[in-house]
Amino acid sequence: MGRARAAFETWFGAGDRRAPRRCLALTGPRALALAALALAPAACEDGTRTDSDETIQTSLTIDPLAFLGDVRCSNEPGAIRSYVATLTDESATGGPVTLASSPPIPCSSRVSFTFVVAGHEYTARIDGYEQFAEELTPVGDETSGSRHMLLDGAPVAPRWTWACPGPDATDAADKLVAATGVNVVVQGCAPLTGPTDPASAAIVIDPASALGALRCDGDGGAIASFDVVPQDGALAPVLGVGCPPSQPVVYDLGIDPGRAYSFRLEAKDAAGDLLFGSSCFAAASKGVTVTATCDPLSSTGALELDLGALLAAEDLACGAGASTYTATLPLPQGDQPGSGDDQPGSGDDQPGSGDDQPGTNEELRVGPVPCGNRALLSALAPGAYEASVQVLDARGASVLSAACSGEVRPGATTRAACVRVESPAQP
Repeated sequence: MGRARAAFETWFGAGDRRAPRRCLALTGPRALALAALALAPAACEDGTRTDSDETIQTSLTIDPLAFLGDVRCSNEPGAIRSYVATLTDESATGGPVTLASSPPIPCSSRVSFTFVVAGHEYTARIDGYEQFAEELTPVGDETSGSRHMLLDGAPVAPRWTWACPGPDATDAADKLVAATGVNVVVQGCAPLTGPTDPASAAIVIDPASALGALRCDGDGGAIASFDVVPQDGALAPVLGVGCPPSQPVVYDLGIDPGRAYSFRLEAKDAAGDLLFGSSCFAAASKGVTVTATCDPLSSTGALELDLGALLAAEDLACGAGASTYTATLPLPQGDQPGSGDDQPGSGDDQPGSGDDQPGTNEELRVGPVPCGNRALLSALAPGAYEASVQVLDARGASVLSAACSGEVRPGATTRAACVRVESPAQP
């Protein structure tokens, strides 16, 4: 299941609604296919509303007052400082579709989703962080729409998580339904945590939360089982979890409070073949059972290019001598995923994403990418890949040739290993 488009209208400063900041995030495999990480922030406009701007747009708004409860929003240690909101369209054709998540938002500010459909029912997930919004970067880049955050380049899990409406909500009045020309403010949020032994910490993983529009084999789908593989070698994997799971996977032994944990989630068919993959994240907290957040399962993966180690080994520093780089990635024979056919809502085109080779899909090209920045080649079918890279000086002349290779897995981003190669002799 892919991510649909979403637009966000945020007010920085809870008391002033006159100067909104609107951001549009384009996501999906093709939108990310050749995006250079950290190249540009989301496109935003700041402005002051006039009388002609007062027409209310169909939207859903997250107000921190709906979920904070007893959690303090302040600069004090241990308080929440920012949050990320994610909507799921529960009425979408073919099954639920998760919209692109908001960027990190200060805990004192609202965020509005304006690409919603009138009459559709929505649910929201709120991830709260102890870090300031400007300290966090979504996985991918600022416009990726990812729910998962990076802190200084490393994954960081939310300290708090809320569901809107809460899991125990039964009243129709608690449902979030978009209405034409109405700004619906989300209500009825509940924390997804529970008390445990004050000296312990636990993490709960529900593989079904990553299904989205996919189905188990008993429900007309292809998925028969799940494997949950912790990235921390001290935790044991849990293999062969049925689809649907009879109960969530719980890690309550060997979990260190205060640490962030990541898990690889794999979905397999009845023959044991890998079909889809995903990643789940959680931050353990003393005396709390935390529910991990999982990305939607995907049949495609990504290859990340980072030339930092190679340039250091070659004694090259970013500057006039190494200004930019380009990369060419040959594709295997056959159609590559990425057109959105198996990813509802993910068919957004992005300039330079390989659409200049209609019908062939023979190779993907990216660049020039500024030296020091990473490049992400996504929506790739599983398999082995090798990209040819040229590092260019400020005049555009090649100063280094490299081969960057890696094995792409469903629902995962693989960091390519790069080695120098000798340039072919000039005639």
